[in-house]
Amino acid sequence: MATVPQDKAADFTASDLLAADTWTGRAPRPALGLDVACTKIAVDLQNIRRENADECIRGSLELLREATASDCAFALTFGADSLKIADMQVARAGFAPCRLEELLGESLDAYPWLKSRLEHLRLSELRDTGTPRREQQVEARRFAELAIGSALLVAFRIQGKPAGVIGLAQSLPRGAWDVNLQLLMKLVGTSLATGLERVRMEVRLARLEERVQLAQSAANDGMWDFDVETNEVYFSPRWKSMLGYTDEDI
Repeated sequence: MATVPQDKAADFTASDLLAADTWTGRAPRPALGLDVACTKIAVDLQNIRRENADECIRGSLELLREATASDCAFALTFGADSLKIADMQVARAGFAPCRLEELLGESLDAYPWLKSRLEHLRLSELRDTGTPRREQQVEARRFAELAIGSALLVAFRIQGKPAGVIGLAQSLPRGAWDVNLQLLMKLVGTSLATGLERVRMEVRLARLEERVQLAQSAANDGMWDFDVETNEVYFSPRWKSMLGYTDEDI
């Protein structure tokens, strides 16, 4: 496979990006093709629903961890109006010592380097938490306490606001993360942001519908609607009851 310099933009096909031999020297996993696993992750995350959101994210993270041979794959999301970590999902290898769950409830306000890198799909690398760069010292110290030697993180936004981070972690330090792995993480980050935005939209619509129903009940008004295109008329249950009818009568 031809090597592409990291400082040069590359034209990758889907097959190139997801092919097993693009990874960092590890043999392809025989149980499930990497292209199949990563395609499933992207599709599943884009189609998250309210009723299965946690289960879908957990399953996708486990596939991601296995496909990338990482000790941990994780996703954290912030609260509505802050950078406090409100939810944390972690898929961890059986004997991996990483303890990322302990970040739950903490705020990225305490981590200045990460806080400065929350643009949509921006990559952040911690290659060795034992010997970090000067600007990474706070984050590296905390990650080392959680038995993390290196990490690759991708921030994502929803409707322009910081929404969370998805990432991979190893218990040992490593060199630069492979460029193809970086591209894959951006793909996964995009898919997760799309899926979570859909879930939030469903929640907002459900709340709006509930408020409309409460307003109609409180106003004690009946409502009817005529669709000029289909020639259909809708009468609300309250409209019918005010005239002495039931739903079955009209």
